[in-house]
Amino acid sequence: MAKARSINNKGFTLVEVMISLITFAVLTIIFGATVPLAKQTAHMNGQYAQAISLCQHKIDQLRAVGYGRINYTELSDAGIIDDIPTTSPFSFKEVDQVENYLPQPTATLNVESLGPNQLKVTAAITWRTTIYSTKTSTASLTAIITNVE
Repeated sequence: MAKARSINNKGFTLVEVMISLITFAVLTIIFGATVPLAKQTAHMNGQYAQAISLCQHKIDQLRAVGYGRINYTELSDAGIIDDIPTTSPFSFKEVDQVENYLPQPTATLNVESLGPNQLKVTAAITWRTTIYSTKTSTASLTAIITNVE
C-alpha cells in the first residue's frame, strides 16, 4: 500500500497575489488622483486666510483712527487708503500692496453712516483664484465703529 503524502503548501496562490496587486493599484490610483485636489485646496485656503488677514488689518486700522477721523482726507494722510477714489468705496490695494499676496486683486473699503454716532465699515477683497483663471473669490469683513466721546 502506498503511503499518502501530506501536502503542506505554504505561501500564496497566483490568484491571491493578483487580487492583492489589483487592489493596491486601484488604491494607489485613487490616492494619486486626490493629491492635486488637496494641493489646490490648500492653496485656496491660504489665499482666503491672507485675504481675511488683510481685511482684519484694515478694520483694526480704522478702529485705531477713531470715529471722528474716518474721512477721505484723514485716511489718505494716514496711509490707510489709496489716493483714488476720493469717495466711498475707497481702495486700499496700493497702500497695502495687496497684489503681492493675491493675484489680480481689488481691495475696497466701504464706509456708510448708520446714524449720528455709528459707521458701518466693510473691507472687501476680490481676487482671481489663479493668474490665468477667470474664477474669482471674495473675502470681506464688516464692523460697526461708534463715537464713544
